[in-house]
Amino acid sequence: MDLGGRVALVTGGGAGIGEAVALRLAAEGCAVVVADIDEPAAAATARGIAGGRALAVRADVAVEADVAAMVAGAESTFDGLDLLVNNAGGAEDEPFPAAPSARWGRTLDVNLRGTMLAIQAALPLMRRRGGGAIVNIASLAGVGLGPHDSPEYAAAKAGVIRLTAALAGLAREGIRVNCICPDWVDTPASRRSRAAMTKDELRGVPPVLLRPEQIADCVVDLARRDSLAGRVVEYWCGQPPRLLPPHS
Repeated sequence: MDLGGRVALVTGGGAGIGEAVALRLAAEGCAVVVADIDEPAAAATARGIAGGRALAVRADVAVEADVAAMVAGAESTFDGLDLLVNNAGGAEDEPFPAAPSARWGRTLDVNLRGTMLAIQAALPLMRRRGGGAIVNIASLAGVGLGPHDSPEYAAAKAGVIRLTAALAGLAREGIRVNCICPDWVDTPASRRSRAAMTKDELRGVPPVLLRPEQIADCVVDLARRDSLAGRVVEYWCGQPPRLLPPHS
C-alpha cells in the first residue's frame, strides 16, 4: 500500500506508541484520525500533525458506540478509511485473580474486544475502498507458555495474536491484517509501571527499551507490504523486528 493520500485511524493515539504511529503516518502523507479515551491527549497529537489533516476523537474502544463514532468520523471527515491501527490497550494495577471481575474484565474488553469491535466497524469502509490494511499492536506478553504477572493482559494479547492469524482470509478482499508484539517500550504507561516495581521486579526489565518510533516504523512497514496477511512480528528489546513464519 502506498500511504500517500490514505486515511488512517489510530486508537490510543494520545500518547506513547499511538502518538508515534499517528505522527509517522501523517509524515507519510496520511490523513489521521487520532482516537483516545483521553480527549485532550488526542487533540494534542492531532495538533502536532502538520497540514491539519487530522481529527481527534474521544473514544473508549470497549464501548461499541464510541468505536462506531470514531470510524464514522473517518468517513465524514476524510471520506473513508484505508488503514486501522489497533493500539489502545493496557492493564489494571490489580491483576487476575485478585482483582474483581469488573477490573480484569475491563482489561479483556479494551485489549481484545476493543480490537474486534474496531475491525468490525472498519471493514465496511475498507470494502468500499477496495481494500485496506489493519495492524494490531499486541505484546510479547501474549507469546509463549510462561507465567505472567497480569494473566488477563497476557490472555487478551494472545487472543489478538490468534485473531490476526485467523483473519488472514480477508486478504482475498484486499484487506490485510497483521500484528506486532513489542517487548518493553519506553512510554508514559511503561514508566508508571516501572516506577511501581520493586528492585527484584526491575531485574526482569531490559536495560535498553524500545522507542515508540521503532514500533511506528514497523507499523509503516507492515502497512506497505502487500504480500503480508495474518502475520505476526516479534520485537524484542535490543533486536531487530522478526517476522514469524506463517502457521508457527
